[in-house]
Amino acid sequence: MILKHRLLEKYDSYIFKIPVNSRDKVLVKTGDKVTKGVDLYMRKGNNARHSFYLPDQLNCTLASAMQYVTCIDGEFVNEGDVLAEKVSAGGLTVKRLIAPSNGIVDLTRTRLGYIDVLGEEREALIKSTFNAEILDVNPLDGITLNASALALDLLSVSSAERVLLSGEFVTLNMGKDIKLRGEDISYDGKVVFVGKHLHSGLLRDLFEKGAKFVLTYSMDYQDFRNQGLPIGVVGGFGEIYSGDELLKILAELDGHTVVVDFDESQLFFLEGEKKLKVGESVFVKNLVGSKIVSRTLGSYGMAGEIAEVEGSSYATVEWEHGGRSIIHLGSLEFVSY
Repeated sequence: MILKHRLLEKYDSYIFKIPVNSRDKVLVKTGDKVTKGVDLYMRKGNNARHSFYLPDQLNCTLASAMQYVTCIDGEFVNEGDVLAEKVSAGGLTVKRLIAPSNGIVDLTRTRLGYIDVLGEEREALIKSTFNAEILDVNPLDGITLNASALALDLLSVSSAERVLLSGEFVTLNMGKDIKLRGEDISYDGKVVFVGKHLHSGLLRDLFEKGAKFVLTYSMDYQDFRNQGLPIGVVGGFGEIYSGDELLKILAELDGHTVVVDFDESQLFFLEGEKKLKVGESVFVKNLVGSKIVSRTLGSYGMAGEIAEVEGSSYATVEWEHGGRSIIHLGSLEFVSY
């Protein structure tokens, strides 16, 4: 017998924190048991009216972008004011970023290369999308909860700051076409799954629209290394094959609250209602019918279903687009839940 590795794993008890600030009004207390649809807190803040990626605007590197900013965090600016300026070629060339409207400067995302101009203050009622127990509520840690979760293993993650973050999980593109722009909506505070492949143009567009984290099955390795933005890769780098089954499962998680754990290279979907299809037993006879993704060289990234088990180490896999192969179980990842 062998231990199985699954891309998606169920946790009956997962402790996480939802950060709140001094302006937010928490609507739950320690010891409460919340269910889907319960009011958690009232969030107060200013909406992002405009967002700009400084390396593109000023033709500079991410590391040097902050030195060209000419405004301060929280400053009120008028339309036409200079937000950032880069002088080069001995003063012959000047690139400026101009405020397109009145607003308040927000520099909290400059570590990612973005400068935001905020508009009017707004309130948003944040509701639970999961079942959980409230373990603690305090100004420093926010709301600490315990819930069941579905964990997704990531092949690789990238971020300028490896801090725990959470948000609503939304899916953008489950088709084969590579999109260069997101929908014409705000992705403020959301974790966005783009589908099979992530283009750098789409990545910039999503973060300009407020995305917290972008998840993709694959992307160009050089783009991944150069961004420094919060990105998660599930399958691999380059134009690689991606199985329809896994993409379908992720699409079904649209609207769930998700927590990104950079240290563990995992995403935790807070749900608690879905049941693992494959039991916790390690006996290989229970593997028949399991959905898998191959990690062996000849069929890397291909998805299928285990049709038969050969002894204790091999399985016959029926691929989703036809054909069968005998694969070592250690080269498979299990995606059923």
